[in-house]
Amino acid sequence: MDEQTMYVSHEVESQQWAFYGLLENKKFVVSDCIDIKNTPNGQGNPTWLLEQKKAKENAPAVDLILKKGAIFIGKTQMDEFGFGLHGHNPHYAPIPNKNSEGRFIGGSSSGAVAAVVNGDADIGLGIDFGGGIRVPALYAGLYGFKASASAVNMQGIDCIAKEDTSLGWVAKNLSDIRKVATVLTPMSPLVTVERIVVLDSLFADIPEEAKTKLETLIKSSPYEVIRSKSISKIITTKAAESFKVLSATQGLRNLELWYEKNKAAVGNEIKMQMKWLASLKYKDERIALEQRELVISVLESILDEKTLLLMPTTANIAPPTTATDEQLYKLNAQILKYTSLASLADLPQLHLPWFTVNDSPWGISLVGQKGMDRQLIDVAIRWQGNQ
Repeated sequence: MDEQTMYVSHEVESQQWAFYGLLENKKFVVSDCIDIKNTPNGQGNPTWLLEQKKAKENAPAVDLILKKGAIFIGKTQMDEFGFGLHGHNPHYAPIPNKNSEGRFIGGSSSGAVAAVVNGDADIGLGIDFGGGIRVPALYAGLYGFKASASAVNMQGIDCIAKEDTSLGWVAKNLSDIRKVATVLTPMSPLVTVERIVVLDSLFADIPEEAKTKLETLIKSSPYEVIRSKSISKIITTKAAESFKVLSATQGLRNLELWYEKNKAAVGNEIKMQMKWLASLKYKDERIALEQRELVISVLESILDEKTLLLMPTTANIAPPTTATDEQLYKLNAQILKYTSLASLADLPQLHLPWFTVNDSPWGISLVGQKGMDRQLIDVAIRWQGNQ
């Protein structure tokens, strides 16, 4: 793999602070929106990059990882302004998906995922805005963890939609996912998870090949399994609609003034998003906020400290690289029916790459109550050992 397809072109020096610790000799990369000392954040847009100042310090999350013995090796490409879900950035060379040839790598954390898939790095740190860690983890067959935004230090994370963005990371194994969580997230409540609620209605549209594998997996669960249809397609549709509106009004709106001066410098997906933003009325945001509260209340009625949710990360596998911008844009609406749930409620979610569909990576997710980041991973580790 050509390194220039996944790493940023602006100069970044490697860093190593300690030679021992929980993350000893673990190599890691970060997306080009996370502060690295003496380096600007391009956020996937070369014109934006030219206007940015160099960061004076690393993001605190980066420093915490370095203090535990990890080695920072580079900054990686990302979807434009973190809004893409497929790893398609028209400003830079496409990033190949080594684990699913001829298909997109996923985004927004495309370069970080590629660096881990290719073996350059053990850990890829990025942002999850509607699926920016979870979706590429699925497309590329990695473990992907979206932390609760309220559980990690988001200082030095440069993103357009701060309110709806979480920090996340990918790795090839659960052990590395857990180690980073130990470093970056607070201790979870000292209670034991007892049950997993399978959201059956969300699995209705997954590929048939995956349904058989899912039933086998569920039988191996060391926890009580409850089958539920409490989250209907109506709820997931409302969640996707709410997230799309709020991400535009609370995110893209922050970009409007810059966009008016630089329309020619952005890709088609951002242009389509901005056109849609211009069509929104005040009542649309009000309705979206009401829908978000509905989604949160439904999730809170199911989750507690002893209960996790099992759901598809998304129903689709990685789309082919021949897909058009319009096709990818439409696919986003389907993906958000799954990814927006944890995003709207700021819940931790862990993608588990335990399936393949049509010889391409696919998987499921565990979702926990806010603040149960570490417990979520521990449950997956125990379940994996029981298979």
